Amino acid sequence: MFDIGFGEILVIFVVLLLVVGPERMPTVARTTALWLKKIRGLISQVKQEVEQELHAEELRQSLRKNIDLPDLKKPHQDSSDHTHHSIKKSSDDL
Repeated sequence: MFDIGFGEILVIFVVLLLVVGPERMPTVARTTALWLKKIRGLISQVKQEVEQELHAEELRQSLRKNIDLPDLKKPHQDSSDHTHHSIKKSSDDL
């Protein structure tokens, strides 16, 4: 994710040690770890929700394509017309 090398981490650690001091360093490390864990959890949750929405939208589009096919309506209408014509012819014969 971030391109941080060992030397850069060492510099950050030394600066943090000088600013915070050795007494409060474990507390700062724990607090930082908790915040990073929360941030990762939120990012993971948002990513999962976006993927679910994209999948749901793909399904909606697929259903729209399957329902709105004009070829499916025409054969049904033709067979209905044919049945109606057959019934009318049979009743005329009587």
